[in-house]
Amino acid sequence: MNLLYITKTSPLGDAGGGEKRAHEVMSGLAERGHDIVLLCGKTDPELPKRTTVDGYDVRHVTCIPSLFFRFPTASFYATRYLFAFLSIPVLAWMLLRNEFDAVIENMTPYPTLTVIFAKLARVPIFAIQHEFYDRSCYRTYDPITATIQLLVQNILRVFSYTAIIVPTSHIAKKLEQYGIPRSRIVVIPNGVDVEGYQMSDVEHRPQELVTVGRLSKRKGQHFLLESFEDVLTEYPKAHLHIVGKGPAMDSLMRTTHDLEIQNSVTFHGFVSHERKRELLNTSDIFVFASRQEGFGLVLLEAMAAGLPVVARSLPVYEDFFQDGTNGHLLNSNDQDTFTNMVQRLLEDRDKLESIRSVNERTAKQFSWDSTVDQTEALLIEAT
Repeated sequence: MNLLYITKTSPLGDAGGGEKRAHEVMSGLAERGHDIVLLCGKTDPELPKRTTVDGYDVRHVTCIPSLFFRFPTASFYATRYLFAFLSIPVLAWMLLRNEFDAVIENMTPYPTLTVIFAKLARVPIFAIQHEFYDRSCYRTYDPITATIQLLVQNILRVFSYTAIIVPTSHIAKKLEQYGIPRSRIVVIPNGVDVEGYQMSDVEHRPQELVTVGRLSKRKGQHFLLESFEDVLTEYPKAHLHIVGKGPAMDSLMRTTHDLEIQNSVTFHGFVSHERKRELLNTSDIFVFASRQEGFGLVLLEAMAAGLPVVARSLPVYEDFFQDGTNGHLLNSNDQDTFTNMVQRLLEDRDKLESIRSVNERTAKQFSWDSTVDQTEALLIEAT
């Protein structure tokens, strides 16, 4: 098949779970002989205009001048907001010049205008919807992003996508209640490369905590820092590793100084897969306080590395995470309870070891090969 993949954020830069899935599926399909072109935003000034990665072609759309990247927060939002409009000429030209068998739009976190042009070109279009949005998103995102999400989510109801792919049964249920026919919704879970996250030649460092994710209001790192301040009262040698970058970086660093915990927190920024793998394998506990997720891929990655997890509870975790078995889930925003969950695990080393082996077994039930298999079968059947 000849496929066109659309996603706002480049998987070659500061990518999240949605871009990770896109990369794994595209590379898997390319390995099976399918021709794939990815059209995405240039979210990092160093990204090339065109390149080839793991068998698929990448074309980056320039959304802002390179000098504008000097302002991290502004450039972060500008590249993502503007892609839907600045990609139109390139998208239209590609659909005119090429005979694509299908278009796959990766909605992270909201659609572009791709569906309109795919319909005009009479090309089947598939949406990958990672999350469902209701008015609670105003507590999670900035007002502009939240409003855009609620408004443009209606595109899923207005336009008849060939199929809407979601990663969990919870999102499928929410979209059905939203008014989208269940027959058009297909659940294909995310996967994880279990062997790629395991290292046999390293030891866990006692009292080392780690979190991974884009630094933003939604991910709840401020909550983690405030909780970690309390953890330090019982475990003064504890250390928190924060992996990722994003618009909240400066604010989070200021918070560590305000709380006087800066010597116990390390900001690693965006790291390579190997470095992330090392941090997961050497840490004691994975902590996560995100307010909203489409799947929670980073939890599955931590579990593949054998890490016990302490996280805010979200319905999307139900497909792969059991509270008390894989770690602990906080069912409220109570910071003291979250802190106590972490402290109890740090105290009970036998419990930590037991959860590690359970989490490795759980993660093995999910694979990217299965995700690619199901995606390929759906595309072939529909085209």
